Amino acid sequence: MENISKMEMAGDLFKQIYIKTEKKFFGFMTKVTYAPTNSPVVGISLEYSPAEGQKIKTILDTPPNKIDEVLPQNGRLQTSPNGNYRLELCYSKDHEFAALHLQQFVGFEYRTVCQIRFAAGNDAKKLLNAFIK
Repeated sequence: MENISKMEMAGDLFKQIYIKTEKKFFGFMTKVTYAPTNSPVVGISLEYSPAEGQKIKTILDTPPNKIDEVLPQNGRLQTSPNGNYRLELCYSKDHEFAALHLQQFVGFEYRTVCQIRFAAGNDAKKLLNAFIK
């Protein structure tokens, strides 16, 4: 698990009204909680090949009402040990909330590919199913 406060999307995540943050251990640790369900939020970074990265971009660019059509076409996405794409993923342990941020390695640094996608409820569960078990 990643330290959420060190992730690229941390600032945008912490601005969400349904995310509660709490400093612990003299300010060195940040506890992040999804307020509606009071579930802890965890973060991970996953790397993907260029082909899988394009699939992720398609998923993240799809409007919520069309996501049921796009997810089965892409199946479960396979991570890569040294991928060209990095997906920062924050989600509540009860899978009621998800935040996804896709980046691509270009010119010796990761650059944002598309806007951070926030999802809650059933939409979050559908998105998370494509990325985590």
